[in-house]
Amino acid sequence: MPRLSAPPRRLLQAATGLLVTAALLLGCQAVVYVHNPDALWQIVSQSCVPSEAAGKGPGKCAKVSPGGYALLKDIRGKGQYLLIPTARVAGMESPALAQPGSPDYFGDAWENRDYVSKALGTHVPDALMSLAINSAKGRSQNQLHIHIDCISQATRNALSAYDDAAQGTWVDARLNNHFYRLMRVAATSAADVHPYGKVLEQAEVRGQAIGDNSIFMATAPGGFFVVDGYYQARGPYANPGSSEELQDHACNDVGRP
Repeated sequence: MPRLSAPPRRLLQAATGLLVTAALLLGCQAVVYVHNPDALWQIVSQSCVPSEAAGKGPGKCAKVSPGGYALLKDIRGKGQYLLIPTARVAGMESPALAQPGSPDYFGDAWENRDYVSKALGTHVPDALMSLAINSAKGRSQNQLHIHIDCISQATRNALSAYDDAAQGTWVDARLNNHFYRLMRVAATSAADVHPYGKVLEQAEVRGQAIGDNSIFMATAPGGFFVVDGYYQARGPYANPGSSEELQDHACNDVGRP
């Protein structure tokens, strides 16, 4: 076999430079995303919506729906997508979410769960899917966004202990070593669950600010689990207000028997 000659130094330097540049660009994107609390809103309002309106497709988004939301592939995770309203909605604390006839963003997010499967290149069963929205104190962005991604195995295992919980009743739960409250809801469709309304009602009864609550949603026998995480900095009821912690952005269980 003939001996292959080493590539010229200038080619190695050029290749190294390209790799470094690419890494820097990706790093800058992540930094901007994390440190700019309006990044998601700017992407949706300045790229996705105008591009769709001009007939050029959804811009940086995967989809812009006439129903008032956009889908954006998150920079984190293999398959994670975000559902983001195309109207300015800050988050859990927004009064607009409690208005009669307000959009059912959770139902919309669940209807678009197949985008995760497409990103992963394989079907993700409903039992491995989940939705999450973080509280005002547990988020980095000031535009409402629902995380659509896989549920973690630890969360699945913990929730299974409540498979026989009475439907429509809040019960205390320990998930990811944090205090949560959950309800098992009988429903054949995610559109019948209305998790925000259920958490809002509980927050009002308990005298809590709704903006300090996060929501997690996953399948349960005969319906869905609605999980409420109320922000508490410390103590036996400590909770980060970021129910996204109950998801697995690596989707490690997908493809396993």
